[in-house]
This record gives sequence, structure tokens and C-alpha cells, in this order.
Amino acid sequence: MCPACYLNGFLFLLFGAAGASIANNPWIIAIAVILTIAGFYWMWKAWKRRSPGTFKKNLKTTIIFLLVFAAGFITASYMTHEYFKNLYS
Repeated sequence: MCPACYLNGFLFLLFGAAGASIANNPWIIAIAVILTIAGFYWMWKAWKRRSPGTFKKNLKTTIIFLLVFAAGFITASYMTHEYFKNLYS
């Protein structure tokens, strides 16, 4: 199991489905279909790379990836939005 592969697949599926749900332009629909197919490919690739006995290691790695993403998102939100400035000033 490849945690980064699952995250990539999830993001591709998320963006592909979001693009398909709001698109009215054929080019955007084509890009959404390509992103969705890429998402299914990454999910299949992650499933193919699984091995027995590594569930705890993979779960730990996935949680670390998500925490790093959350820390980066919070830092970017703090630096680019004025929401936090209203709280502390």
C-alpha cells in the first residue's frame, strides 16, 4: 500500500469530480474526465503495491502526510488571509 499514491488518487478524483459537476464547457469536461481517470489509476496503483503486515506503518505514514499538509495549509492561511489578523489585533 502506498499512502502517497492514495493521496494522489484521492486528490485527482476530488478535482475531477468537482470539475465535472460544475463544467459547462467541453474542454473543462474533458479535463475533468482525464483527472478522474488519473485518480482511478493512482488508486489502482496504490492497491497493487499493498503488502501484508505493513498496515500500521502505512497508517502512520498517511497520518504524517496529512499532518504535514494541514500544517502547510494553516501556515498559508495565516500568511495570506486577514482572518487571523482580526483575531489577534
